[in-house]
Amino acid sequence: MTDIRRSRRILIAWLIAYAALGLLGGLTGIGQRDEQAFSFIAGVPTMVFIYLWCRTESLERGALPRSGLTMFAALVAPLGVPFYLWRTRPTAGAAFKAIGGALAFYLLASVVLGGFESLGMAWRKE
Repeated sequence: MTDIRRSRRILIAWLIAYAALGLLGGLTGIGQRDEQAFSFIAGVPTMVFIYLWCRTESLERGALPRSGLTMFAALVAPLGVPFYLWRTRPTAGAAFKAIGGALAFYLLASVVLGGFESLGMAWRKE
């Protein structure tokens, strides 16, 4: 059996949390009734997971980012995550590859959240 790195486990937990949030949103209808509340509910764990992932990933690579860079990535994710990845990678090619991976994860997380929300809405209508 292969050992999964802690940073990967955080990403898996993040997807599971998004699945639960999507299901909750679909079953309760909060996503349709109050989008701001649902965005806030989803935003808090997102910030926590981004912070945990950045911190863990940097420790696994043996390089601590500058003070505040991890918090910037968590608080202002659309700008902070690409900037974090750009500043913490040794080459431009590695940075672009990491940013591409982050975009792919974002798309996957969006599909998981939306898919489970649709599933919850279908269950609610039955």
